[in-house]
Amino acid sequence: MSKIYGLTGGIAAGKSTILDFFKTFGCKVYDADQVARQIVEPGTIGLQRIIEQFGSEVVLEDGTLNRSKLGSIVFGDAKKLQALNKITRPIIKEQILKIINETKKSSDKEISIFEIPLLFEGNYQQYFDGVITVYVEPEVQLYRLMKRNNLTKEVAMNRINSQMSMDEKRSRADFVIDNSGDLTHLADEFDRLIVQL
Repeated sequence: MSKIYGLTGGIAAGKSTILDFFKTFGCKVYDADQVARQIVEPGTIGLQRIIEQFGSEVVLEDGTLNRSKLGSIVFGDAKKLQALNKITRPIIKEQILKIINETKKSSDKEISIFEIPLLFEGNYQQYFDGVITVYVEPEVQLYRLMKRNNLTKEVAMNRINSQMSMDEKRSRADFVIDNSGDLTHLADEFDRLIVQL
């Protein structure tokens, strides 16, 4: 019987890096962000509902979603973010649960990892064999986000504060990986974790 674990953590915590570690180790990996992108592709009900809610200005000339425009509308405005989540979350959840169920039915004795940034917010923990949180010190998180996305401190803080706190995610996890250090430290953390799964 296959085991599937949920992987989460705050923005810029290093979830993708950890996912690469799992991939290299031979685990099957899934990414909720990829699912989220698929449900708003041109011609999908997801994109259609976003346009109805936020107007055609959130669509580029080629018919794809203008993510930065939509981001500038919803980040920092709780009501608009809530409206967006009300559209996308049910469609995303349906797709994610389909993948989880198919994985659990598999007779392979492999480990699968599903990265879901908003895992606890979406109440996904109940569907997994365990939840892994990638933790990072708040000042490291802020620095990495500003550097990675070329954001001002204020904009970066808005994005961080729009999510559940790192401490909350850490306290609710079954396993924690601390990614506050360098890659060598992270590799050690990963080695410690993999033997527990």
